[in-house]
Amino acid sequence: MCSGRFKPLHLNSIKIRGFKSFAEEVELVLEPGITTIVGPNGCGKSNVSDAIRWVLGEQSARSLRCASMRDLLFNGGANFAPAQRTEVALRFSNNGSGNADTLPEDAPAKVAFASPEIEVSRHLTRDGESRYLINQNPCRLRDISELFMDTGIGVDAYSVMEQSKIDLILNVRPEDRRFLFDEVAGITKYKHRKKTALRKLEQTEQNLVRINDVIQELQRETESLKEQAEQARHYNAQQAQLKQFELDLAHREYDKLRTDYLQAQTDLDEILSATTDASEQLKAAEERIENATHRQSELDIAIRTGQTELREIETKIEQIERQIVLHKERQLNIQQQRQRALQALETLKAQHTGVLNQQKQRTQEHQKLEASFKIEESRLAARQQLLTQLAERINASKESVREAQTVLGEATTELATSERKRLTIEHDLTSREDNLNRLKENADVLTTELKTATDTHTEVQRAETQLKAELVQIEAERDQVEMELGENQDALRKVEAEISGLQNTLGSSVSRLKSLQELQSAYEGYYIGVRAIMQAKNHYPDQFRGVCGVVAELLTMDTEYEVAIEVALGSAVQNVITETAEDAQKGVAFLKKHRAGRVTFLPLDILRRRRFQDDKLLIQPGVIGIAEELIDYDRKYEVAMQHLLGNTLVIEDLDAAIALTRRFRPTARLVTLDGELINTSGAITGGHTNQQKGGLLSRARELEELEDKIGQLTQTNNRKTQTRKAYAAKIANLQKTRQTLTAQWQDKRVEKASLTKDMEQANLQVTRLKQQLSEVESENRMLRQAMAVSREEQETLEADIAKLTQKTKRTQRWIERVSEQIESEDRKRAEVADTCQEMEVFLAGQRQRLQGLASEIQSLDETQQRTTKEMAEHQALIDSDEQTRIDLGEQVAAAQREFLRLEGDRAEAEAHVEQLTEERETLLQEVTVLQKEMRATRRKFEQQNRARHKLEVTTTQLEMRIKSVSTRIHDKYQVSIDALPPLTNDEQAVDEIDLLDNIEKLKAELTAMGAVNLKAIEAYEEHKKRHDFLDAQREDLQQSIQSTYQAIQKINQTSREVFLETFEKVQTNFQEVFTQLFGGGETELLLTDPSNVLDSGIDIIARPPGKRPQSITQLSGGERSLVAIGLLFAVFKIKPSPFCVLDEVDAALDEANVLRFANLIRAYTENTQFVIITHNRRTMEIADAMYGVTMEQAGISKIVSAKFA
Repeated sequence: MCSGRFKPLHLNSIKIRGFKSFAEEVELVLEPGITTIVGPNGCGKSNVSDAIRWVLGEQSARSLRCASMRDLLFNGGANFAPAQRTEVALRFSNNGSGNADTLPEDAPAKVAFASPEIEVSRHLTRDGESRYLINQNPCRLRDISELFMDTGIGVDAYSVMEQSKIDLILNVRPEDRRFLFDEVAGITKYKHRKKTALRKLEQTEQNLVRINDVIQELQRETESLKEQAEQARHYNAQQAQLKQFELDLAHREYDKLRTDYLQAQTDLDEILSATTDASEQLKAAEERIENATHRQSELDIAIRTGQTELREIETKIEQIERQIVLHKERQLNIQQQRQRALQALETLKAQHTGVLNQQKQRTQEHQKLEASFKIEESRLAARQQLLTQLAERINASKESVREAQTVLGEATTELATSERKRLTIEHDLTSREDNLNRLKENADVLTTELKTATDTHTEVQRAETQLKAELVQIEAERDQVEMELGENQDALRKVEAEISGLQNTLGSSVSRLKSLQELQSAYEGYYIGVRAIMQAKNHYPDQFRGVCGVVAELLTMDTEYEVAIEVALGSAVQNVITETAEDAQKGVAFLKKHRAGRVTFLPLDILRRRRFQDDKLLIQPGVIGIAEELIDYDRKYEVAMQHLLGNTLVIEDLDAAIALTRRFRPTARLVTLDGELINTSGAITGGHTNQQKGGLLSRARELEELEDKIGQLTQTNNRKTQTRKAYAAKIANLQKTRQTLTAQWQDKRVEKASLTKDMEQANLQVTRLKQQLSEVESENRMLRQAMAVSREEQETLEADIAKLTQKTKRTQRWIERVSEQIESEDRKRAEVADTCQEMEVFLAGQRQRLQGLASEIQSLDETQQRTTKEMAEHQALIDSDEQTRIDLGEQVAAAQREFLRLEGDRAEAEAHVEQLTEERETLLQEVTVLQKEMRATRRKFEQQNRARHKLEVTTTQLEMRIKSVSTRIHDKYQVSIDALPPLTNDEQAVDEIDLLDNIEKLKAELTAMGAVNLKAIEAYEEHKKRHDFLDAQREDLQQSIQSTYQAIQKINQTSREVFLETFEKVQTNFQEVFTQLFGGGETELLLTDPSNVLDSGIDIIARPPGKRPQSITQLSGGERSLVAIGLLFAVFKIKPSPFCVLDEVDAALDEANVLRFANLIRAYTENTQFVIITHNRRTMEIADAMYGVTMEQAGISKIVSAKFA
């Protein structure tokens, strides 16, 4: 018998819908005790067991007797469609917190234990979607496992046991038999913690590998930065020397430009006077031509208007002609359609008449059969009522006979007992008088000793109670501190892991940013000529002020257009835009001089625009827009951008581009978002491109994104660092508090141990004395009571013996008479039962015939309604076609009248257009003469104007060059050239060529140094600090790995101790239950590998009574089942499961063993609900409630319930 135990969960109900053979929703409401589920083979009762295992998380379709999980859905049957969704739900009463105290606050199982009821359910749809729920809230299978952890409930635990699972327990390898022992020992949670620790260990080791890689990479970068810092210092020294040479050269250039500028200003004043006269002559000629051109424009407008009107008239004529043809064709089609509808209408009328006759005949036949069925059904009910009455009378009579037989047996036994008592009473009365005197003397001595011991016990108990209260208070405070300390340590580890991840991400992002900045500043990826021009512009901005920049630097666009724009530009993405052709000419000269490659320049003053002309293409499907309009740039570069992209269309994909080319033959290039290019000739360029390798256009975008990302990561890292400091401070305070409380607790424990010893001694003394005194008093009281009873019995025994003799004779005669009546009633009941069975068979045939007639009548009614509807539709179509034919005739006549009117309008319009055209030709001849005269005047003006413009440009260029020299020196060296002292004679004596050679040498040396990172010293210090930080992180990770290894060792030690303790208890219980089930015998559980307790298998050795010890595989089927059942209940004695499902586990037991099995189950009902699926009558007899599973229709199970009082 298992001891009483708190039951946190009680299974209230099982709800099943659409699962296997359960087409409709069924619910089994369970009470405490034993519930049996019975039914014939194949009715689906074991599907209830499958449903419980499935909702608890069973993942194997084969274990659920299916080929796949989809087979769990009801597959359809008579009058039932296949289920699209299956659901099973278990509802529990929650009487406690279970294992919730060990779970995180936000765990679904923790939340569920706060509710008075817990519902666990699982859903599956036909498309394979599966989900778990706790109290209708979605959760994971892991959450359900945590909910039932250490309760004995689970797929692999002992809460659901069927015959095959019993065989599995007995037949599997010893190693696979551990699951039962692990669950009852409660080491499942330790294994779970060990797995968690191993995952943490693996993650920490991976982090350590990653941080080692980062440190190794950072060390290489640090060494590289050290070399760059030394290079930067040498670069600064050379740059200072270059500054002095360039200042001297600029001063000379400035003086020469000032002289040239004054001379050019004088020449410009002279040419301005000459161009004024030529301008007045040109204006007069332009006025005459303008008047003639105005009249020409008016004639052009009038001609175009006339031509438009003429085209509109011709279009209308064509439309009228098409309408006439279409109307005539439609008249012919309607006539043919009307003829077909008339023929179909006649056919439908004949069908409709036949259906009505057949429907009337079937209705009459159904009514006659239904009347006959009701008469026979009434006769069957009367017979069944008579059969019930006979059965009730027979059962009542049998029950009366059983009661009478019991009374007879009891009377006979009582008579014999009375005879024996009468012989012994006199002897007992004499001996009891002597004992009473002896007991009185002993009671007086024990009362005095008990008073002294009780006073001592009370004093010690008072001191112990006070000390216990103090210990409880200290333990509560220490537990609270431990809990807060654990929470803060977990939070600190989490924050540190987040900081580590952030710093890794931040480091990689900063490295990538610096790399891109270096590439950008050095113009890596550009042609050598482009790189030389842009570096020269950066070093000598005044000399290359007219260089605006590379195309790739001067435009931006959305990311989705980058590939298309880069393909459209091609190599032009590296073209250099200049303000004037002269600036481009300077660039070419520079490249030639330094042999630095070739560059394509785009001078804004002479560059021709390329404009897209065919606007109708822009509204075609797949066209996104003109490439030039999809980019952003400074409007000053509009000419260059239109030159490069103004005649290029961006298309969604190649299919759309090809379709557009075939239809319109556009004069523009087409480029797709994926980078395919169709030239104006029709040539297509495309294929695979390396999208992961960023182009020149994407480099600037990536730089901006990285700067934003680094800013956000830095802010987040700062916040996390502050949080880490707060947690560390709080943990230190909590550890100090814990140390103080532990010292107090240890002192109190020592004091309590001393008091406990004193208490035990006093308690033993009081208990002993009380027991002795109680025994004396009890014996005295019992002697007096026994003597009184003996005297009363002596007086009444004679009368009782006489009455019992008469009672036995009277009862025997009554039993014989009633037994004869039962035999007569039983014969009559058998005759009536045979009659009822014959009538039920006849009625079943009649019922099937009625259902067939009803279905046929319904089908005929649907056919009649359908033909009626179709006849109405055909008649409506005939009427509609006749009206349409008349309307079309009128429309044809009206169209012919309109056609004649439009022919007249067209003749008048043609004559008017011809007249206007003749007048325009005359005017064109006059304009030609005037334009010839004006061109002669314009050539003279333009010659003078070009001379003026050339001087103005020269003046402006000289002025700009003067400003450029001054600005360049000021921007580069923050020095005003006007403030420089005049050149000394020695400085002027230095040849300018030598000065240029010195500058070129210094520049060549600086250029040879390449891209010098002037921030290398600062970057080197930052890398060194980060290297030190990561070293500290690596040490922390190594310490974490060591502590995790220690935790795993502790878990293994605890699991080993708990398992061995539980194993010994199961061993003892198994022997007790085995003896109870077999009526004796021995059994033994053996570890296959005692040196490896946590992974060792478990062997079972059994010796039933009269047999030698042997392996369980050598036992009979019934003996093997009893061994498995004995092992299960041995586990229950340690840790009863809240409920247990036994699926035909008694199938292999004979009647005697079933009785032992039933008695064993009844002993466990105090702490465990049992749901037993069985065929055995003896097992059914112990049930408190019973559910029957029937299958009235093939493949569809139904539930019938019965509860016993």
